[in-house]
Amino acid sequence: MLRRLIVALAFIATPAAAAPDSVTVIGALHGLHAKEPAFDYGALKAAILAFKPDLLVLEVRPDELAGRTATPGRPEYPAVIWPLLAETKVAAVAMEPGGETFKEMTGAAGLAFDAFGARDPEGVKALSAADDAIEAALLAHWRSPAQTQNEATAAVTSGFQQLQFALVGGGLDKVQARWDGFMAARVVEAVRAYSGKRVLVLGSYRNRAVLEAAVRQVAPGRVVSPAPWLEAAK
Repeated sequence: MLRRLIVALAFIATPAAAAPDSVTVIGALHGLHAKEPAFDYGALKAAILAFKPDLLVLEVRPDELAGRTATPGRPEYPAVIWPLLAETKVAAVAMEPGGETFKEMTGAAGLAFDAFGARDPEGVKALSAADDAIEAALLAHWRSPAQTQNEATAAVTSGFQQLQFALVGGGLDKVQARWDGFMAARVVEAVRAYSGKRVLVLGSYRNRAVLEAAVRQVAPGRVVSPAPWLEAAK
């Protein structure tokens, strides 16, 4: 009797793998995984495994994916994704630009920030303080993995980005639009190439809404919320 009860409880607590032809978008927390007990690195890995993707679309450059290299600002890759790929052999594609395109876009963004720092050092300090305050507020708000993916999170991070564009100037908004457009195009290509398969897009909590919107434009019927797999991974 006890054995049957334990098996039954385990079945209830673990969601079934996503249906074939499903696409979900998860926003990783980067360094905040280490500060958010409700959604640590282990929970991120568990959620991915529970979804059982046929393809992972990753927020890395092609060379980072090929070499399983360090990924500054995205510690979830050496902590979780590179070992997971080695364990499971699941297919993966990169969504960030590489090569000369990467150099061009990051170079343009760097010039905009350099000019901003030269003309408004107090503005730089204020923007950095605002970023820190937003992270602290989000950590206070989040009480479950699914909350890290909610509308409040998307609204706050989008608002901060608009403030950043207004303060920094220098065409930063156009560079960001190109970057986001590049990644969205790679996501759309992957979703179309894996028709009938489960696709998990791993972006950031700061751009999850943008990436999901790109999928909804081409495959609205395939998009599913990541909540069931995130909550089961707590």
